[in-house]
Amino acid sequence: MARKTTVTPEGDLTPAQHELLAVAWDGPAVGMTVAEIWQAVADRRGVTRTTVLNLVDRLEKRGWLSRAVVDGVYRYRPTLDRATAEARLAAGFMAGYFGGSPTQLVQSLLGSDDVSSADIDRLVKVVAEAKRRKACGGDRPSKGGRA
Repeated sequence: MARKTTVTPEGDLTPAQHELLAVAWDGPAVGMTVAEIWQAVADRRGVTRTTVLNLVDRLEKRGWLSRAVVDGVYRYRPTLDRATAEARLAAGFMAGYFGGSPTQLVQSLLGSDDVSSADIDRLVKVVAEAKRRKACGGDRPSKGGRA
């Protein structure tokens, strides 16, 4: 479900905060309770409910999550869709570490031993799709732009 993108959450995200948002993005449109978010994270790695509660509280205060009462229970939803949030995070990372240059970022990635031939093939397709969108006047990926 696409969410409004007029919200401007504060600050960047830690990997743990991004993990919680990823759980919420994959959750139901009505949102998730803290217990549901905690259970989804705890299924992957050891984390206490209190830790998740604190992270959810911080994300809500900074505008990354919104809270609503549904059937008498607080449910949390991301205020930005995944593609918008991740594009914002990537742009911030690129600006902070690569002088805003996507070319420098990609060159750095390609110099890593962690990039497989399949990753490079996918990057070529993503770049070709981005060029096609730019030529047609569009700027956003059609399905989240995952590389």
